[in-house]
Amino acid sequence: MTKPLPTKERLIDIAGNIFGREGFKATTIRKIAEAAEANIAAVNYHFRDKEGLYRAVLEDIFSKGFQRFPSVPLPGTSADPEKRLYVFIQAMFCRFLSREGWGGLSGRGKLIAREFLDPTPAFEDIVETYIRPQKNILAAIVSDVSGGKLDRDGILSCAVSIIGQCIYYAFAAPIIEKIAENFTPIEKNLDFLSDHVFRFSLGGIQSIINTPHENNRFTRQEVHP
Repeated sequence: MTKPLPTKERLIDIAGNIFGREGFKATTIRKIAEAAEANIAAVNYHFRDKEGLYRAVLEDIFSKGFQRFPSVPLPGTSADPEKRLYVFIQAMFCRFLSREGWGGLSGRGKLIAREFLDPTPAFEDIVETYIRPQKNILAAIVSDVSGGKLDRDGILSCAVSIIGQCIYYAFAAPIIEKIAENFTPIEKNLDFLSDHVFRFSLGGIQSIINTPHENNRFTRQEVHP
């Protein structure tokens, strides 16, 4: 038999799914306590209030996700810049879509989707602790992939585009399934999606190196007459 989680961990675990399904405002401490088979006083004791519990849930989700799927190769593993880029992209997909990660759009995955689309004040700590450092890691990878041929803005635009592809696949699964069934963002497609975004991103980086922004081949008037 599985040993029951201690009260604090149980509250965090249950609260993540309820916050994800119903949102912060609609969720009550009473509902969480009842689902976790704990009393309301336990929530106040461990977290002070609902916001404290919500912050603990976010920290738990992100810390476990990045521990399970790190964005860099394992220590002692040699990797060239392209391999590092693939590891970064695959780790993002695994965090968002795998059962060992955030499970796509169910439960805690929905909570993450809510925060990406409509951030609460609690998400600021997550941005500084996890998301901004990840952007810096990816920017360094992109710089190395480009062989130092991209300036700061070029590096940042590529990094944001790579992250954006992964996030779109993670959050737009219902739409993608309707228009491109083979690309449905589900766990069995993780390797395929990782490889596609990796190769697409490599091509994009090379194109930007070869065609600087000031030499953009199209004007707005040509695209939108």
